[in-house]
Formats: sequence, C-alpha cells, structure tokens
Amino acid sequence: MTELDRRARPAPGPEPQIKLPRFTRFQLKNGLSVLVMRHDDMPEVSGRLLFLRGAANDRRDRAGTALMVARALTEGTKERSAREIAEWAGHLGVRFGVDVNHDSSMLSFHCLSRVLDGALEFLAEVTTRPAFAEDEVARLRDERLDEIAAGMDEPRVVASLRVREAVFGEDPYGMRVGGTDETVRSIEPGTLRDFHERFYRPSAATLILVGDLPDAATLERQLESVFGGWEGPSAPSLGLDDPVPADRRRIWAIPWPGPQTEIRVGGVGIARRDDGYAAAMLMNSILGGLFSSRINMNLREDKGWTYGARSRVQARARRGPLYVATAVDARVSVEAVQEILGEMDLMRSEAPGDEEMTLAVNSLTKSLPRLFETAEQVSGRIAHQVLHELPDDYWEGYADMIRSVRREDVQRVAQRIIDINRVAVVVVGPVADFRRELEGLGPAEIRDIYGRPAGG
Repeated sequence: MTELDRRARPAPGPEPQIKLPRFTRFQLKNGLSVLVMRHDDMPEVSGRLLFLRGAANDRRDRAGTALMVARALTEGTKERSAREIAEWAGHLGVRFGVDVNHDSSMLSFHCLSRVLDGALEFLAEVTTRPAFAEDEVARLRDERLDEIAAGMDEPRVVASLRVREAVFGEDPYGMRVGGTDETVRSIEPGTLRDFHERFYRPSAATLILVGDLPDAATLERQLESVFGGWEGPSAPSLGLDDPVPADRRRIWAIPWPGPQTEIRVGGVGIARRDDGYAAAMLMNSILGGLFSSRINMNLREDKGWTYGARSRVQARARRGPLYVATAVDARVSVEAVQEILGEMDLMRSEAPGDEEMTLAVNSLTKSLPRLFETAEQVSGRIAHQVLHELPDDYWEGYADMIRSVRREDVQRVAQRIIDINRVAVVVVGPVADFRRELEGLGPAEIRDIYGRPAGG
C-alpha cells in the first residue's frame, strides 16, 4: 500500500477545456437575427432578446427612459392588462427579466422546453405590443424614484454615481442608467412609446435561444409565426466618438458625517474590442481585481485601513470606465488616496512580476468552464459575443488569448489607459476634517450628494 506524502503538494491536473457546440444563425424575414445552440442536458430553454441600444440613447433630460421601457413591457400590452400578463407568465412558469446598460437592452426568459411555444408568444407580445398605460407608468416611475431616494442614503452609492459623472462629464456614459430624481419625474407614457418605436426594431435585435430546442426548420417556422408581424426600419445609431480623459485631475469632495470615507478614483479605460483588452484584464487583476492584488494588499493587509479595496475595468462598446473603490477610516482619507494613485502609477512604470502574471492568468482562465455550466450562463456569454461583435469561437480561444499576454503588454496598456494626473477622485466623508490635506492633491470642488456644486 502506497503511503501518501502530505508534505508534497499534489501536482495540478490538466488545464480545463471549454468545448461548446457551435451555434447556428438565421434571419427572419423582418430582419430579426436568431442564434440557436442546443444544450439539452436538461428539459429547459434560456432565451435572450438583445437590442443594441441602451441608456446611452436616452435624452439627457429624460435619463432612465431605456430602463423604464424595459420594465414596462410586462405591465400590460395592447391585448392584456398587467394582471393578465402576470397570470399568463405564472401559468407558463416563465421567469422573465430585463437588463439595461448604456450599450444595450436585453430581455431574458427561462422556461421548461415543453412550454417554449407559449414562452415565445409571451416574449413577442410584451416586446412588440406594450401598452405603456398611464397608471402603470406612474407606478413604475414612483418605484424608480423610491429606489433613487434609497440610494442617496448610502455613501457608497453616492460615491460610485458621482465618479462616473466626474470621469465622463457630458458623454452619455456619465449618465446614470436609471436616471436621476429630476429626469425620472419627467418621464411620461409618450416618452416610453417614442423610445420603443425608435429603438425596439427587429433589425437592431438578436434573439438567442439555448437549450432543449426543436429542429431548426420547426423553430424557424415558429419564430416567423410569432415575430413575423413585427416590423420597422433600422434603428438610428448615436455614432459617438470614444470618451477622452479630462485634461487635469478632478477632485470632488462630498461632505458626509461619520467616521468613514468612501473613495473612488476613476478614469477612462478601454473598449471591449480594443486589441489591448486581454492585457487590460490582467492589469486589473494585478492592480485590484483579486484579493491578493496590489491595492488590497497595500490598504488592507499592510496598512489595515480598510476591509477591502478593489479595481475594475469595464470595457464597453466605447472606452468604458476604470476605477478603484474602497472605504477607509476618515482619518487616513488623503493618505489612502495617495497610496491608490501611487499603485496606479506603478503599473505604468514597472512591468508586473512573473508570480503576479501567473496568478492573474490562472484567475482568468482556470475558472472559465464554470461560466458555461447552465443554459442561462451559455446564453449570457453568447449575448456578450453579439453585443461586442466577437467571433463565434471566441470563448474557445479565450484562455490561449490570455496566456499569450506578456508582462510588457500589461505595462504598455497601463501606460495607455492610466494617467493619475487626468483621473477623477471622489471622496464622500467628513470632508472638513481633511480638506486642507486633500487640496495638496489638487483643487477640490465641494459637491452635494447629487453632484451639484455646493461651494464652501
């Protein structure tokens, strides 16, 4: 009998591989694109209807419209009341959801495959024939206003909202997806109808179906039957240029009583289809994306100033945000900002070490198969491919793409997207206690919780 030597670390197993069946594509007569993938381990179907228009298409004085449109779809159609829609969904056992960001609006459903016919009819009706009844819109508007008010009671929410505005200014990425109190109050049923008529077009949409599905010919006939009456010309495009960083460091100080300060340091990052995307993901892992990242080890483990500090790079259709977020004891607010800026600048001046690279690569590659275990996860990944026009075999080559990045590539992308002299710094805390020290980092603007100049 062989004895187990517990002093020796077990050898790692083979690298996990992703083997996904290829999806098939076809287009309905009205221009609706359809992507289908069989994933029939379970008798279920996950569907997503993705529109390449989102909150960036909102009018600035009506910010929140895209989200309200999506939420209103199941609150009554031209044939059924909100109650009847809810009863219909309940009878089918369909779970329906919406997700709106700046670049897209997505409707999703999950159902047993035996009720797929009804689920598709449900999706088609709420998507193409919403009523936007005045009483239902008023109720949704009040709910959204309550959500906004609740968020203003949380300093972490205030800090995260304000850093977007400080980074992007007048660019649509600076608008809150769900709008503000002022903009949401101005949203009427006609506002929603106009947005829906302009942007909910079959030519700007892709239907993704994953699961236990009928054969292709049967499915195509079924989709033509339920979506065939949906028509409309191509949806207008914004045609926006990439956001650009500010020409100087911008510091917003928002007074908030208490012993703690919420800190956000943000800048303009990278677009999803940028050639430097993989290097930027590794850079983020090393900077603040992992528990063992530089910023977390510095502020939490070394200094003991916080329970956690993290960074994130949100790659979007255009250059999205990169930011660092933490909360610290108010007495070390300025020192914490200085440490964050120092760690960000170090990413530019020095290539990461081999151990850092190995850990970052492993974190992005070894857990990847777990993201494709269910039909819902697979449909979500396909939606990501569609939104960003990624190749059909993108996920199969993802791990090799990450492993091919070199230390110098990470430093190069950091030099391209990080400039600590052009970032936005937002602090929410007892500003009066440290304002003089904060001014040492640059002129500090006193703002209220809504981002408005507050003087002082």
